[in-house]
Order: sequence, then C-alpha cells, then structure tokens
Amino acid sequence: MVNKELLIKEIESLPSELLTEAFDFIRFIKVSHAKRQLKDDTSSNLNTQQQIEKNLYPLHNTQPYNYDNPTEPVALEDWEFLQ
Repeated sequence: MVNKELLIKEIESLPSELLTEAFDFIRFIKVSHAKRQLKDDTSSNLNTQQQIEKNLYPLHNTQPYNYDNPTEPVALEDWEFLQ
C-alpha cells in the first residue's frame, strides 16, 4: 500500500502537461504485463492478440446508445433522477 500512496503523491505533484504522458506510461505497463501473462497462460482459447484486446477494450463490439434527437428538449417528467 505504501507504493500506491507514493505513486499517488507523485502523480498529484506532476504538472498538468505531464499527466497525459504519465497516463500513457501506465497503460504501456498494463499492456506489457497483459502480454507477459498471456504468454504464460497456455489454457486460453483465444489467441494472444484477441485476449489483450478483450482485456484492454471491454466495450469493443458492444452496442452503442442511439440518440434520435439529442438536441430536443426533455420534459421534466422524463428526467428519471428527479423522481
């Protein structure tokens, strides 16, 4: 837990222009780790690339929401959170 707290402190102290680079680096580490795990896992039915994509992009090939008239006004009774 100490490592996580140190990492959070470092991220909080970064200038905003470096946050994107830090995020990209963290994603790179996760992808590298996923690749190593999949190489070791021989029981997987999917090939390595498919498994990596499935883990990294869980919403891929899912149905998106469809908004027919997104700029049309909404009546107060249609707002679920107000009820």
